[in-house]
Amino acid sequence: MFDIRLTHDDISPTRTWQWAGSRWQCGSSWIAPFRHQLTEQAALTDGIRTVFIAAARKTHSSPTRPEPTTVPPSTYDKTLRKLREDRDDWTTIELVPGQTARVRTGSACTAPQYLAVTGKVLHGSWDLLNLRDHQASDRLDPVAVTRMIGLRNRYSASTLWQDIKLLTERATAHFPDDGRLLIRFPEPAEHSRARSLLAGTDPIPLFRDLLERTVTRLPWTGSRTAVQLSAGMDSTTVALALRTAPQGTGVTAGTVVLDTERGLQQNGRRRLILEHIASGWTSITVNAMDHLPYGGTSLFSRAGRVSPTSDIYIDALETLAARFADLGVRAVFTGIGGDELMATTAAEDIAGPGGFEPDAPPWLGSAARALLVDVDSAITPAAVVPETALMAKTVCGPALMRRGMWPIHPLTDPLLVRFCEWLPVEWRRGKHLMRELIGRTGMPVQVARPPVVENFHHVIVTAMCRHGAPRIRQILSDGSPLIEARLLDPDGLAQVADRLEAGKPTGDDHEVVFALLADSALTTR
Repeated sequence: MFDIRLTHDDISPTRTWQWAGSRWQCGSSWIAPFRHQLTEQAALTDGIRTVFIAAARKTHSSPTRPEPTTVPPSTYDKTLRKLREDRDDWTTIELVPGQTARVRTGSACTAPQYLAVTGKVLHGSWDLLNLRDHQASDRLDPVAVTRMIGLRNRYSASTLWQDIKLLTERATAHFPDDGRLLIRFPEPAEHSRARSLLAGTDPIPLFRDLLERTVTRLPWTGSRTAVQLSAGMDSTTVALALRTAPQGTGVTAGTVVLDTERGLQQNGRRRLILEHIASGWTSITVNAMDHLPYGGTSLFSRAGRVSPTSDIYIDALETLAARFADLGVRAVFTGIGGDELMATTAAEDIAGPGGFEPDAPPWLGSAARALLVDVDSAITPAAVVPETALMAKTVCGPALMRRGMWPIHPLTDPLLVRFCEWLPVEWRRGKHLMRELIGRTGMPVQVARPPVVENFHHVIVTAMCRHGAPRIRQILSDGSPLIEARLLDPDGLAQVADRLEAGKPTGDDHEVVFALLADSALTTR
């Protein structure tokens, strides 16, 4: 939640930090929190230690002011302890003169926090693009790159660059006076196993109550709210919870619409959902096929680097976000976390998470293939919220925050996570619980059980056949740091381009988009 520039010269009891309108300042150092109606900021000092706090607001939380306040050591300690016990979405920066600066974060991580050290100066941002001065192509993290282009993403502190780290959930970053950056992971979060339901027990009312509690504890009402309503099970479940909440007044329901019969079915299902909600919501849509990645007007095709955490459908999503912003939207509810709530484990279902790894894609270079055995090294311990949901937040958060909007992910609430871990597998498999919840509303059966599978597979295959193949040819002609590092294999890339140009992709050829994205994050073409 912070943009940071911090030197140890300014970590001293003789130096005074002041609030300067949008950030705290002291000498050449400054700390700028992301400011929004759904976040709050505070600064405390006990005369020796100083802490800067940024947190997501909760209903009935006491108002805070950013101006630094001097308190007794006992109050200082109590405030931090209460923050960490009562909240899950927070980041703190604590300065201890003569020792270290510590950056800590909670378990929610709605806004990612990236950190880098250069010349004994700590830099940080929630937006990876703000740290572009630290993104040297000769300082790549080869394991992190291999995870991305090898389709083996893991939740870890690593980024594509050795000098930039992600502060993962509940982790602590230490910046001692010798100028190093050290990250300490927490103990693994405890998780539960599925239980058996008592005869006649219905889990849906409790699931609904927990979700509505998560939505209504936000101090937010009014017409500046949006929900990403694709008509999938996750977003529909969130929309139904919003329907009866104070936060559900005058909502804008937006989504990216698929192609052909999938899009026709999706639009029809969205219409039925909005008719059922009947709360005067506004509906806006963006056609996926009008905003293909690597097309002529794509953000990926323009001069300038992009973030490697960008969504591959960034063009459609940016168009949607811009329309939200034009309508004055300031808070966006998402369905992130729904897949994870309903996931089956590898032990329960061979298709569950961890049940398989894809074959090494043909574009992997020799160095990347040799590193495949290391993709599980230095990953985080078990998180409170499923790791894949946390990774999705790092993609979603900055894209909305750049436009002044705060993302809200109710399906990642820790109580919901624990409750769904307890659910018997038959309630999770195929998202049965969500489909049953939606079905009980009385909406037509196709809302909960659409006859045609809706996903972006055809969209991305089309994008790679039309625009991905020319981009590969350009990379092969101009060169790439990834080819120089033997992380990408030019012969394998050429073979994929041949198949895409012929309109005959095989297997996971369309997933080459992640190799293209990695290259786009490193080069300007």
